[in-house]
Amino acid sequence: MGKRVSIKDIAERAGVSIGTVDRVLHERGNVSPKAKKLVLSAMEDLNYQRNRIASALAYNGSWKIAVLIPESNSNTDEFWTQPQKGVQWARQVVRDYGFEVDVYYFKETSTDHFNQLTREILDKDYDAALVASIFYEEANLFFDRCCERKLKYGQINTFIERTDNEFLFYVGQDSYHSGFLAAKLLDFGLERRATAMILHLEKTVFNSAHLIEKEKGFEDYFKAQKENAIKPIRAVFDQSGHLEEFCTFIKRQMEYHPDLKGIFVTTARIHQLVPVLESLNREDIKLVGFDLTVKNLHYLKADKVDFLINQNPFKQGYLGVLNFMDHFLFEKKVPRTQYLPLDIVVKENMQYYQVQKEKLHLLV
Repeated sequence: MGKRVSIKDIAERAGVSIGTVDRVLHERGNVSPKAKKLVLSAMEDLNYQRNRIASALAYNGSWKIAVLIPESNSNTDEFWTQPQKGVQWARQVVRDYGFEVDVYYFKETSTDHFNQLTREILDKDYDAALVASIFYEEANLFFDRCCERKLKYGQINTFIERTDNEFLFYVGQDSYHSGFLAAKLLDFGLERRATAMILHLEKTVFNSAHLIEKEKGFEDYFKAQKENAIKPIRAVFDQSGHLEEFCTFIKRQMEYHPDLKGIFVTTARIHQLVPVLESLNREDIKLVGFDLTVKNLHYLKADKVDFLINQNPFKQGYLGVLNFMDHFLFEKKVPRTQYLPLDIVVKENMQYYQVQKEKLHLLV
């Protein structure tokens, strides 16, 4: 093994001071173009490989990351606790390498609160932001402002196509294919010419790119399956409404569509639909939903839900933070699009996923 190249070796080869080499290595400025060229040439001649971790620790280097994610609401679903735990676990990993991670929680139903927090983030000295960009227009506006300030950013959960240099990555599900997969799962065993519903329990579907993509995938699947002639329909209900209103809404949909045999709920709120169907004595309808929340798993185990699609929300938060360490500390080229696998969970394999969730819970 050859001798480790030191800063002193570089300085001697370049004919400059050790301080000049230090300023070049850590991009501190105040170095003439000629001196910088000499240093870089000497580094190449000596095959110098800088230890980024040791350098960051030795020089108190640090990077500040802002995470903007919805708060968890146990009254609707606990989906967002999972990416939050992923962020918390990643924060423990990166803090010893010079990273500070601040988490901002916005109300999932409030674009105003989202905008307020984006302004707070922009007013502070962050190096990057990780955003659950569930509001299309508001997130795009924030990303435009990130570009103005040269603030790097990544996205989780919802992918908004961006071409600017500040956009580093997206980590999450392929929304189109998740909708396509949900339709395929519903299609198993449906009678010919039956009706299959995609149900959005959100009032702002038009402003949610991931829901629109799920709907497109759902419809495209059934368009391609001409043999059974399954009719896909779309319904939207504001999940903040009362149970009685929800029952009335679903009952009306069944009156309009007497051949309704399957429902796909596009968020983690399939558990809100089950008691409604029970009250209407319509437990014959096939149900497909998203994510391994406690309530969803309860109904899966009780044979009230047929399939759950796991979008790996914990990994979204965890990998989202670690991507910034790869970018800033290790200077790796981070892939812009990082789709996570879509796991199909049924009663027979749910125990495996429950064990994994319990292990992750203990680690945070």
